[in-house]
Amino acid sequence: MNHRQGVVVRGNSEWQKQCLEAISNAYTGNIFQLGGSNGRDDIRVVAANKGQQLLGQECKVLIVDVSQNFDANSFTSALGTVVGGGVIVVIGENLALDGYAYKWMARAFEQFLMVEQGVWLPLQPPAYEPIDVDCFAQQKLIIDKIHKVLSGHRKRPLVITADRGRGKSSALGIASAELISHKMANKVALSILVTAPTIQSVQPIFEHAKRLLTDAEVSKTSLTWQGAKIQFIAPDELLKNKPHCDLLLVDEAAAIPLPLLQQMVEHYHRMVFSTTIYGYEGCGRGFSIKFKKWLGDNRPGHQFCHMSQPIRWAENDPMEHWQYQTFLLNNDLANSAYSKQAELKLTIVEKQQLFQSPELLRECFALLVNAHYQTTPNDLILLLSDASVHLFAAFSEGVCVGCIVAIEEGQLDESLIEGVKLGKRRPKGHMTPVSILNQYGLVAAAQQESLRVMRIAVHPDWQNVGIGSDLLAQLESLTDYDYYSTSFGATSDLVRFWQANGYVNARLGSQRDQASGCHSFLMVKGKQSWIDEVASLQQYSLCYLAKDAFRNIEVDLLKRLIVAEHQSVAIPKALNNYVQGGSSFDAVAPFIEKILLADGNALERASDLVIRKVVQQWSWTECAEAFSLTGRKQVEQQLRNDLSLLR
Repeated sequence: MNHRQGVVVRGNSEWQKQCLEAISNAYTGNIFQLGGSNGRDDIRVVAANKGQQLLGQECKVLIVDVSQNFDANSFTSALGTVVGGGVIVVIGENLALDGYAYKWMARAFEQFLMVEQGVWLPLQPPAYEPIDVDCFAQQKLIIDKIHKVLSGHRKRPLVITADRGRGKSSALGIASAELISHKMANKVALSILVTAPTIQSVQPIFEHAKRLLTDAEVSKTSLTWQGAKIQFIAPDELLKNKPHCDLLLVDEAAAIPLPLLQQMVEHYHRMVFSTTIYGYEGCGRGFSIKFKKWLGDNRPGHQFCHMSQPIRWAENDPMEHWQYQTFLLNNDLANSAYSKQAELKLTIVEKQQLFQSPELLRECFALLVNAHYQTTPNDLILLLSDASVHLFAAFSEGVCVGCIVAIEEGQLDESLIEGVKLGKRRPKGHMTPVSILNQYGLVAAAQQESLRVMRIAVHPDWQNVGIGSDLLAQLESLTDYDYYSTSFGATSDLVRFWQANGYVNARLGSQRDQASGCHSFLMVKGKQSWIDEVASLQQYSLCYLAKDAFRNIEVDLLKRLIVAEHQSVAIPKALNNYVQGGSSFDAVAPFIEKILLADGNALERASDLVIRKVVQQWSWTECAEAFSLTGRKQVEQQLRNDLSLLR
């Protein structure tokens, strides 16, 4: 039998230890433990929140100690390492969760075999009849398709989606090794780049390639074999430097913003995208739908393939079913035809309702998973356990068509505020007030009560008709806070949406988020006097940092972030002279910037070259490289042409 089994061991610590000893001795193969400690040298133990460190490895027994800490993301990651015929053993006298999250997981673990001290052993569940199938058949087809990406026509990207445990990463590694070996037979050293949100997620690719290229040199970020190379590169570095490669592999693509994927497709012409649709990543089908539509318009020769056949375990695996049901990872959205006459009413959904009506929670969470690639099992636990986190939802004929997850923040006491001001304290769960207090020193933001929108999702069939804006308006009518806020990975479209709903710019993070590749952006809304001050200070900060920390930010996003005063500015004669070939750039650059920052129309019409050179102060060499011009003379001529259109 190639299915996995879950067991809960309940009893005092000495009795649990004896049970674990018996279970461990009954299995051959690796044994991992998540959380707690273990005195055996042959058992690899990782912290309760570090299950991702086990990805790409396999074990027969996974011991999970839930007594001190429980991290759902880590737990679901570790489950994927257990192979068919293996067992997951849950130990711990208490489940380290609060509120309805405790009740939710306790109810879920009751579906495991219960082995209790002083109680007769339970009956084994009925065995599943194995199905005689070639579990590698789909993987072989995928490997052939990856080969054709390199050997076939250009501009025909392949997109692979798969559930966890289907051999997606191993397919990428095997195909890469085979391609390198075949090309080397013709004395061609292949260069393959691999990009992903985190370097940990691509380790299985290197490991499976190494199995075929046994004498290859492998480091954490690369594999080299007879001059050929597989090299990891972060998404932001890839798009910044655009290094040459023969083939680009983009793993866990759903966790990379669509605009960045589009830039990759436009530059690289032989690409394979892969992503986990369900599983620990928590991403839904939103990626597939949106990306497939864009590829259909821009790369009509693309291919989409889904891997459904498990490799690590047999089909109908009870643990996989339990995992998806417990953490709501495989709930497809119900169909809901948009109705213009429908009156959507946003209501708060209490935690007790969510626990007592799992179908209601599944309905709302399916929408969140579909809309947000970063929605994870930990979000489910947070929603059920944290009293400050609230779920608001709107339904049409019983189907959730819109929902908002928001968290209460603020009302910090004076001692805590002083600690934050001095950089000694950073209270968890108060992102907006702490950020504003740190950045601008405005105490009122920390003293007042606020609500931060963490997630907002609208059913795909109800999008682009104003539903999101309507839900936000209803949220403000339904609640009573001093101010509202939101934070997200900044893209021009998202910033435009929130600005249209009255939110003002508060803070742009200087570093790009590792997962999204975007700068985090904080926006606030309210009638408090300090909010106007924040917006003004953010404008000064942005314009200054556009020349340094934000000098590589996307031009369309920068235009959206700069809040021009929309007032006419007299154009100096020197600028007219410069456009016609006279004067000098250094003499007119300050005036050009003043015009752009004051006149919203001029800012919107300005070319990318004008923004890069004037506002972000790129060098002549950088501009020449970015815009495929030969040197300063050609750049300056193009700049003069572009500026002539602004007069």
